[in-house]
Amino acid sequence: MNEVKSVEDSLAQVFHQADGLQAPLPERLDLYLGESRKLLPELEAAYDDLVVRLSENGAGTLVPAVGHKLPDFMLTDSEGQLVSLQSYLARGTLVISFNRGPWCDYCGLELHALARAYPYIAASGADVVSITPELGHHARDLQAKRGLPFAVLTDVDLMYAFSLGLVFWVGDKIKDMYRQFGIDLEQFQGNGGWLLPIPATLIVGRDGHVKARFVDPDFRRRMKTEDILAAVTDDHR
Repeated sequence: MNEVKSVEDSLAQVFHQADGLQAPLPERLDLYLGESRKLLPELEAAYDDLVVRLSENGAGTLVPAVGHKLPDFMLTDSEGQLVSLQSYLARGTLVISFNRGPWCDYCGLELHALARAYPYIAASGADVVSITPELGHHARDLQAKRGLPFAVLTDVDLMYAFSLGLVFWVGDKIKDMYRQFGIDLEQFQGNGGWLLPIPATLIVGRDGHVKARFVDPDFRRRMKTEDILAAVTDDHR
């Protein structure tokens, strides 16, 4: 137990260091990954194997390509209100970030980057949402923990992520390691599937078509903030 606590404390320090790095998001993620490989070599090796499996199975290939229309959604926000994709697009371009939950530091680094960029995104007339499979109160925890100025939506049983081919099973090995650190997806998601979404970022124009996107089976990689800003700015010219 003390060993787990020591690793958790070390990871928290690494997160703080990576988050404070004056560099583009990919470099912050690489810094965190490098240190995580030292602290959790077995887990990161399991992630490597998982990424290979997902890539071989064509994960993420169902996500609409640039220029194609994104299917509508009807999801619950952190305040318990039902919201749709169309309701957001009626106001402007939308940046959609699929995330795993408040326990994922890779997601945390991306969400902090989006939060910092949010004033510029909003100034262009666009908005941001994070979509997570976590139950409502955990979605609120994510919003509070990461200090997000934008909405967090709950994708119950990952149904919307399923429709985009973004869902995968973590596998028994990762499930056992997660439980050692108190990461219980059954509790967080309200089901026993032990499924997660592949984190993806989509920029959807007011016409409902994808303007830019980033989909990678390796959830330790995320879309560059600069590319997001370029996409939302271009859509509002």
